[in-house]
Amino acid sequence: MDYVKKIIGERTSLDGTVLIAVGVVCVLFAPLVKWAAYAAIAYGAWTLL
Repeated sequence: MDYVKKIIGERTSLDGTVLIAVGVVCVLFAPLVKWAAYAAIAYGAWTLL
């Protein structure tokens, strides 16, 4: 039973770390993602023509 409690504790710690990292990446790279989306839309429109 102690082993199960230890694993659950580690998983939540890892999940929290991953969520923080994803949040930081989203905040830092939001402008870059916006420009990449515009480029994808423009390229998609160009390929349809």
